[in-house]
Amino acid sequence: MKKISKLIGIALMSSLILSTTGCGSTKPAATPDSTATPPAAPKTINLTIASGPAGGTWYPLGGALGKIIQDKIPGTIVSVQQGGGEANVKGVDQKMYDIGITYSHTAYEAMAGKESFAKPMTNVSALISLYPSALQWVVRADSNIKQFEDLKGKAISPGPKGLSGETLTRIVLQAHGLKFEDMSKVERVSYSDSASLLQDRQIDMFDPITTWPAPSIQEIAQTGSGIRLIPLRPEKMEELKKINPGYSYVTIKGGTYKGQVEDSPCLGSNAILVIRKDMEEELAYKITKAIYESLPELKNVHKSLEYMNKDTVTKDLGLDLHPASLKFFKEAGIAK
Repeated sequence: MKKISKLIGIALMSSLILSTTGCGSTKPAATPDSTATPPAAPKTINLTIASGPAGGTWYPLGGALGKIIQDKIPGTIVSVQQGGGEANVKGVDQKMYDIGITYSHTAYEAMAGKESFAKPMTNVSALISLYPSALQWVVRADSNIKQFEDLKGKAISPGPKGLSGETLTRIVLQAHGLKFEDMSKVERVSYSDSASLLQDRQIDMFDPITTWPAPSIQEIAQTGSGIRLIPLRPEKMEELKKINPGYSYVTIKGGTYKGQVEDSPCLGSNAILVIRKDMEEELAYKITKAIYESLPELKNVHKSLEYMNKDTVTKDLGLDLHPASLKFFKEAGIAK
């Protein structure tokens, strides 16, 4: 009997040990499945940004935007091309570029099919507003050119053909009773090359539309007695605004450049980003979000980008926001 009791006790003890060791580990440890499919790599998305000519603000800005998009959106590969305001809009419309930098007045012309746009551009939407720019008519400080009418018979550089600056130059000259044919010479070269020509006295004036202080202007302002800016008279500004409501009146404070003593009123326009209207909404949304959330990084590119904030990014665009951009700004409480 004692032997039976002892056997029962051993059996019960064995059962208890088995049951307690089974708690929390009823299954053996899983072993890696060598046949499992690894996570798929992000789909490659190739994008092209059209920026601006060397010597201006748009060229480094395009590079900064490309880096932000690549860093924030997995799988994106962004290339940056040199371009100009009008050419960039046409390129986006024709799907040569996905994103382009341009001006609000150029966007208005593109939408309306005016000036250099033979027909309305229908595949372009606004992405975000950047900062104000000014058409700065630069002469040497020792020049006898004091007003626009004095440019008759002079050598000038309005910038490369196809850029917004060339069209604006023609329009402003017309407002003063002048045209390109009234000049002794018209060079159509980059801002940096134009600055060199002015410095070497090969031309008498060049007029980049860009931020201020502009690197290309600062460079030559440091030589000799500096530079001056030809002031745009208020009555001429009123005439120009009747042509295009995207124009604005900008004043560059005296002392911005060496030799520029007085405040200089200039024709202004807002720099903006445009995007293909037919771009997939999810991608357009991600791009808008990436750029807006990277404003602190963008502001390191140029002082003028400090202008960007929640109150300016959807203003003075010249055309409608892309539906995905509008959706993001609504969700962020910025747009209505």
